[in-house]
Amino acid sequence: MFKFDKTDLQRVAVSGIGAILVSAVSIVGVAGPVRAAAPVATSAPAK
Repeated sequence: MFKFDKTDLQRVAVSGIGAILVSAVSIVGVAGPVRAAAPVATSAPAK
């Protein structure tokens, strides 16, 4: 029978936090170039 102790809980917690950080970094890495390529809207006065 498997016993879930404190060491296992810490291992799962650290792995989960690491997975969330890697996901966040990859999302920011993908969104960065998209935001940089977006056209800049300027409000020039109409003549």
